[in-house]
Amino acid sequence: MSSTHTSDVLVLGGGIIGLVTAWRAAQRGLATAVVDPEPGGGAAQVAAGMLAAVTELHYGEQTLLGLNLASARRYPDFAAELTEATGHDLGYRRCGTLAVALDADDRAHLRELHALQRRSGLESEWLSGRECRKLEPMLAPGVRGGLRVDGDHQIDPRRLAAALVTACERAGVVFHRAWAERLTVERDRAAGCVLADGTPL
Repeated sequence: MSSTHTSDVLVLGGGIIGLVTAWRAAQRGLATAVVDPEPGGGAAQVAAGMLAAVTELHYGEQTLLGLNLASARRYPDFAAELTEATGHDLGYRRCGTLAVALDADDRAHLRELHALQRRSGLESEWLSGRECRKLEPMLAPGVRGGLRVDGDHQIDPRRLAAALVTACERAGVVFHRAWAERLTVERDRAAGCVLADGTPL
């Protein structure tokens, strides 16, 4: 572990969001450190990597939808920049999403979701069970229908996390591979942390 280091930015948690935050901060010339016993581990190792702003729309999230769509539009450039910076293949694919209904309840839910998508100005296509199986022959014969969303995309979160660790290291981010025990608070604001072994950052 590094000795105590004064950072402009201290990120607690080396998941995808923490690593992207650290990488961007370091790119802007800020002295940046990440505290995590296993950067790039955790949820990134088991997530599906769906970038599905349209398919994962839920009622009451129409305001969030605008942010999700804007993020989805920017994602290809982000993936290309990270690949160029690290040489890592991120497993990024513009493959769309096929959400299928296995029974009548699934079908009713997907029909409601399709209506919400259309009201929100989103592009999705309702398919019969036969049309779903034509796109994906391994689907069960009982599939009752589904939604095809060509604008969704996907990334391999394990490759993404590994690339972000590399990008951070190359940008000069300092990794403290330990647990953060507690925050250091000054004037009601977080000012750092203390590691599990008592080291202050």
